[in-house]
Amino acid sequence: MKYLLAAILLLTLTGCTMSRGFDRNVLREHVSQPATATDIQAVLNLKPQLPYPFKLAIYVHSPELFQRKPFWTELEKNSLQNTAATLKQSGVISDVVFIADSVVQHDSEPRFNLRTGLHAPMPRVSELRLAAARYGADALLTVNGISSTDRYNNVWSLSYWTIVGAYFVPGTHSDALVMISGVLWDVRNEYLYATEEAEGGAQKRGPALVLEDVDVIRQAKQVALTEFNHNLTARLIRLNGNTP
Repeated sequence: MKYLLAAILLLTLTGCTMSRGFDRNVLREHVSQPATATDIQAVLNLKPQLPYPFKLAIYVHSPELFQRKPFWTELEKNSLQNTAATLKQSGVISDVVFIADSVVQHDSEPRFNLRTGLHAPMPRVSELRLAAARYGADALLTVNGISSTDRYNNVWSLSYWTIVGAYFVPGTHSDALVMISGVLWDVRNEYLYATEEAEGGAQKRGPALVLEDVDVIRQAKQVALTEFNHNLTARLIRLNGNTP
């Protein structure tokens, strides 16, 4: 029985020895926020009507519910708060609020995902606009994110057959890719002002039974958030400058 358990563990730890890479198209399908308008002419008739400065409502979508750890940490949400503070100092916005999930009226039910459990789809723009209106906001910024990991072993993983090696030998690689998407809408008429996308990657090597994918994901997310916040700030400042 001991030899059988050792063989199973060895196959599990060394079974995947090559990197699979990332399918960015699949990730974009999940992070993208499709338009809800079906009448093209009605969309073309929309006109920008933001006051300047304007009150901004931010909705940060958590891709997964009831997972082992939340996708967004408070520190990551605070980075968006810091970006909003910069925009406020620049005179682009007058105030900022974060939309709580309890205020959003969800019409869609969570879907079950074999890997992560219950998955909450992104609320429709109309649902989020209604929530933003309750806060008295002029504009709505929706922020969505998704992550993917690629875990594989190197030649040092051959020492995993000793079992102890799986705790101390850095024979496993974990690569992470995080994509973040943001869309700025007019609360009153759903006019689309701006979109912004950013991605970040991180790599880490360690023992198979010690290396945590979630740590690598957070490193990649920090890279993506830094780029996202920088680009979003520049975009909204330019938007403010181009508005009469």
